[in-house]
Amino acid sequence: MNKRNLSDLVIRQSEFKGEMGVARADITPPANIYARSWGSAKHDAAEGIHRPLVVTSMFLRGGDPQQELYLVCFDLGWWFDNAHELEIRKQILEKSGIRNDQLITHMGHTHAGPASNLQNLDREGGHLIPPYREKIVEGAVAAILGSKENVQPAVMSWAKGCCDMARNRDLVLDSETFLCGINPDGPTDDTVLVGRVTDAKGKIIATLVNYACHPVSLGGGNKLISPDYYGAMREVVERETDGAPCFFLHGASGDMTPLRSYEADTAIADQNGRQLGYAALSTLTGMLPPEQEFAFDRIEDSGARLGRWSLRPRPASTTLHATVSDTDLPYVDLPTEAELLKSLHGCNDRALKERLERRLMVRRDVGNGTSRKVRMTLWQVGDAFFVGAPAEPYSAFQIELRKRFPNNAVVMLNIVNGNVGYLAPAETYDKPGLYQIKISLFQPGCMEQVIDDTAKTLKQLETAHG
Repeated sequence: MNKRNLSDLVIRQSEFKGEMGVARADITPPANIYARSWGSAKHDAAEGIHRPLVVTSMFLRGGDPQQELYLVCFDLGWWFDNAHELEIRKQILEKSGIRNDQLITHMGHTHAGPASNLQNLDREGGHLIPPYREKIVEGAVAAILGSKENVQPAVMSWAKGCCDMARNRDLVLDSETFLCGINPDGPTDDTVLVGRVTDAKGKIIATLVNYACHPVSLGGGNKLISPDYYGAMREVVERETDGAPCFFLHGASGDMTPLRSYEADTAIADQNGRQLGYAALSTLTGMLPPEQEFAFDRIEDSGARLGRWSLRPRPASTTLHATVSDTDLPYVDLPTEAELLKSLHGCNDRALKERLERRLMVRRDVGNGTSRKVRMTLWQVGDAFFVGAPAEPYSAFQIELRKRFPNNAVVMLNIVNGNVGYLAPAETYDKPGLYQIKISLFQPGCMEQVIDDTAKTLKQLETAHG
């Protein structure tokens, strides 16, 4: 038997050392704003607030040449079309004075949030949307500027934990019955990736919780504005970290839903959030100190021969770099605008009408093209990779990338800088009745192609910047 090389017996955390700052602003809408996210809902306007909504910004500075980047997380559902997102983004950039390539906007993806697109102005609570859009912009700008004002030397460290709240949601009962609900036999990803930001004295100044699970604890029966489960998750984590802001980073959850989903009772959202929050705290508690690694030290003779390990210094990486990866994806055959308008004419089924209206927005957004460039936003933050998708990939996306980069924390973020819908594995297209496949813009193989292109760019980053 070959003798083990003792120098290989090392446990390390992905880390980044640079300057970081954090700030948060309130973006809670009026309690009676238009907030219809579910076709099954019997109401259009919300009737109250479960928990406040916030926007949180992290400013990062470092690298050689020096980079300045902003991660901005919104307690919002999704941008309803590219024009909508770009209009708000343009205002944020102009008023904060930063460049487009410095900014990640990331949606927490609550399905119990307000609408911010202008297609619903004539519906109950729709008149509140324009001033609320202004509040979103003002809040984002305040958080961005505040995060830069709060900048200080810091270290960001990552560790992996587990939480089994998320379950597969592609349920096939027979050849004609495809449901978006818990599939007890389906594959899941229980990974919780936890980031910890500490100042020069080792005090926690921010945490990040990256988890892949659709924020759909609350369904059509809920009438309250809510960040869904991640509101309670943040409360749990922040209570144990002296109020340090906690970022929820929504992972690749195209096929993931909470065990308790689509409920009307907000207590279920809080229960789900506490489950994730305690899992994140468990991971946080077990992390190594910043800029330390755990290495084999010596053999100690006792009743058994003991392998003793000890902490030793390990300088954190100072690499900070941002780039993009583009993939051209062909569209599936989509109904024309005229066909959709014809289907909408005289449609009295509210759930069907909701689906058709969303499909019409997509059709108008797509235009007459046959394909679309999907742009992944990629940051190398020390030993970690931030992978921002303008889409909702299945969990297999992050599983595969983490498999290809086992020595790096791969922080996966859905709905970054836009949203083009679902990216599903090729084999999923064999189940055409699944919701995600029925509304997908792209042909089979789309997710695999984006994974390959993303991995290629990440490998180039790793080679060029260490």
